[in-house]
Amino acid sequence: VLRQTTARLPWLLIGMIGGIGNSMILGNFDSTFAAHPEMALYIPLIGGTGGNVGTQSSAIIVQGLANSSLDAKNTFKQITKESVVALINATIISLLVYTYNFIRFGATATVTYSVSISLFAVVMFASIFGTLVPMTLEKFKIDPAIATGPFIAITNDIIGMMLYMGITVLLS
Repeated sequence: VLRQTTARLPWLLIGMIGGIGNSMILGNFDSTFAAHPEMALYIPLIGGTGGNVGTQSSAIIVQGLANSSLDAKNTFKQITKESVVALINATIISLLVYTYNFIRFGATATVTYSVSISLFAVVMFASIFGTLVPMTLEKFKIDPAIATGPFIAITNDIIGMMLYMGITVLLS
């Protein structure tokens, strides 16, 4: 039990510190939220989608590393495959959310465009990142089964919020 705790706790603490950092990042956008309060409604969607996509991609890679079906010869093929899947998923997800927000807020609303563009970017980033992280951890002899999840979750949250807020500011 102690060995498992010491293997997991550092990654959970890194995640906690990252979460605090993420809240500090969001705190820098008070004026954006004041101008577009509806933007706050989509923070869970952006973060959750990034986390889910990254987890899916990384799970496939961790499984491939564990059962030795993934090796140096087919790494590029796997990265390409995950990128194509991400492109399709990002397009579908962003179009669905765009349609919903177009109906709810109208074509001129910042939220209509910023959420859709952000989701597209987050899905692409999370998928590629979720594919590369376990491979990189494996190369450094760090167990990807333990370290990948928390590392991907917090990185996707931070990058996702930075993309979301940056895109919102650019479109405002």
